[in-house]
Amino acid sequence: MYVLPSTSMGRRALWLLLPVLLYPLYWSVLRLIPDSWRAVSIGVGIAIIGLAIAALIVAGVAILREKERSLLLIVITSLTLLLVLTFGIGEAFGGH
Repeated sequence: MYVLPSTSMGRRALWLLLPVLLYPLYWSVLRLIPDSWRAVSIGVGIAIIGLAIAALIVAGVAILREKERSLLLIVITSLTLLLVLTFGIGEAFGGH
């Protein structure tokens, strides 16, 4: 088992997963944005949702089909999946 991805699909998945995993840090910046820029922050949120779905699909293909066994990719994919599921369940139950 390697630390860094060895396949090109694994490297792409890792680069797609990193911004999604760093998205909660964006919330601290979000409070500093004036109300006139709220549309930009909503757009960033929607882009992160699309990026998360794409990243999880690419990571799944890399792990299952390409037999990528990098420790970093598996850990970050698991954290991203947990983050997406937590936000999805929170929104389903009406949490804000």
